[in-house]
Amino acid sequence: MTAFLDKIFGSKIEVDMAKAGLEAELSFLEARMDTHLAKRVLEGGDSPDILTKYTAFLKEMLALDMHTVISIGKELDLLAAYLDLYQGSEKQDLFIRFDPAVDCTKMVPPLVIFPLVGNALQYGYNSMERYPLKIKVRAFEKMLTVEVSNRINHYVASQGETLIIHRYRNRLLSLFPDRHTLFSNSNSNTFKATLQIRW
Repeated sequence: MTAFLDKIFGSKIEVDMAKAGLEAELSFLEARMDTHLAKRVLEGGDSPDILTKYTAFLKEMLALDMHTVISIGKELDLLAAYLDLYQGSEKQDLFIRFDPAVDCTKMVPPLVIFPLVGNALQYGYNSMERYPLKIKVRAFEKMLTVEVSNRINHYVASQGETLIIHRYRNRLLSLFPDRHTLFSNSNSNTFKATLQIRW
C-alpha cells in the first residue's frame, strides 16, 4: 500500500519539499499583500491621504515578483513606506524606531525583511513610547543583519512560532539554504528576532 501511495503522491521527502516550497511562496504573497494592514487602512484611515498612499504602495508591491531581485535600498524604501502606512492607519499610537544602514549595493529577493517586521506589527505590543518596535538593518558586502524587537504581547503564546514565522523559515530555507541564520529569544518584556544572511 505504501508503494502505491508513493507512486501517486511521491515520497514523504518529496511531499515535504513541495509543501515547504508552497509555504515559501505563501510567505512572499502574504508579505506582498498584508491583509492586516489593508484592514487597518480601510477601517481606520480617517484621512483620504492614507488611502492615496496605500494605493500607490499597493501598486509597487503588486509589481514585485518573487523570482526576481531588487536592490537592498529599494527593499528598505518599501519597508519605510510600509511602516509609515501602519503608523498612519492606527487609531492609537504606534511607536517605531527604524534604523537602516546600508554600505553596499547588493540585490535581494523582494520583501525578504518584511515577514519579521509584519510579525512584530501583528503580534507585538507597540503602543508604548517607552517600548517601541525597533528595527535595525545593517547591510554590508558580505552580510545582511536584521534585528526586530518589540514589547511582548502576553496574549500571544509564542511570537517566534507564529504562522508568519513558520512560512518565513521555509522561504529563507529555499532562498539561502546554508547561508542564513534566524533565531529569536524573549524574556518577560521583550521579544527579539535576528536574521543574518551571508551573501
